[in-house]
Amino acid sequence: MRIHGMFVLLASVVAFSQFTFAQEEVAPGVLKVGFIENPVITESSGIIPSRKRRDTFWTHNDGGLDVVYAISREGAPLGEWKIKDVDLDNIEDIATGPGGLYVADIGNNTGERNEVRVVRIPEPNPIRSGEVRPRRIWTLTYPDDAFDAESFFILKSRGYILSRELSNGEARLYRFPLNKRGATFELEGLCKFNVDDEPRGADVTADGRRVAVITSSGAYLFTFDKTGFPIDGIVEPTLFVPFSDNSMEGCTFTTEGLLVSSEGRNIYLFTDAAFQLPSKGRRR
Repeated sequence: MRIHGMFVLLASVVAFSQFTFAQEEVAPGVLKVGFIENPVITESSGIIPSRKRRDTFWTHNDGGLDVVYAISREGAPLGEWKIKDVDLDNIEDIATGPGGLYVADIGNNTGERNEVRVVRIPEPNPIRSGEVRPRRIWTLTYPDDAFDAESFFILKSRGYILSRELSNGEARLYRFPLNKRGATFELEGLCKFNVDDEPRGADVTADGRRVAVITSSGAYLFTFDKTGFPIDGIVEPTLFVPFSDNSMEGCTFTTEGLLVSSEGRNIYLFTDAAFQLPSKGRRR
């Protein structure tokens, strides 16, 4: 058994050595820092740091594959976990929050879905693989017409969805409660974000003061005071870093900047200081 364990450890080290990646600047303030090596991850649509292992991230495919995958910052494959006992139609984003990982089944490309869902699972061990059951499912209905969305984040006791569809260059933010009893909730419309391209992914800092939105044309940063997100009105970006890649979909704040995954399997880093988290107290 000891020899077998040593062999597994050695194999792991060798495997990781194959995925060293030389980062390169692809635009001012934007580095390409990795490539997702797992061939099963063909359309990475969301990314979020693991709370259990440093420099490790969770991602997933765009669509109905009910699996979350752990990868390194450079894209080396780690564990993968099948979500049991639920059929998900169109996973578009992922977040961490109270109780684990939240998988957002919010895609509605054709507008035919009358409701979407968010599923919470306990965060599994990122260097193992297996199956995990949902702890809770929120079914979400629309207050008006159905809309497509690919951006989801959690702040304190609420989940937030940013519409992909634009009206006059603006995307509306919606929210729902995480801590109320019940299974079905109607989304509550809030303010609009002024963007020039469709939001493909979003993340928020723990204090709620910064929201990042990734689009195919670059990364936006929106800043807020302690009163939080306005109930209505239009919020203007405080920073936009241009970089064109039509496959960018997932984004998350890190100490180095905004880490972005793409359906082309590339991993980018937007390095502007406004995207960086403090080195202490890395995430919520």
